[in-house]
Amino acid sequence: MILFHGTNTDIETIDLSRSLNHKDFGKGFYLTDSRETAIRMAIKKALRYLKKAKVQIL
Repeated sequence: MILFHGTNTDIETIDLSRSLNHKDFGKGFYLTDSRETAIRMAIKKALRYLKKAKVQIL
């Protein structure tokens, strides 16, 4: 199974201590099997922080 993570930073290891409590399902590292969803989330986060959108493939 291929999973995607939309972000604005490079991720080498998953660090749950950097997770935020106020996410949809609480603190965690969110993945999706939809590349399109990951792209949308990456763009949303990149625009919020004025950085480049990135999609990690795991």
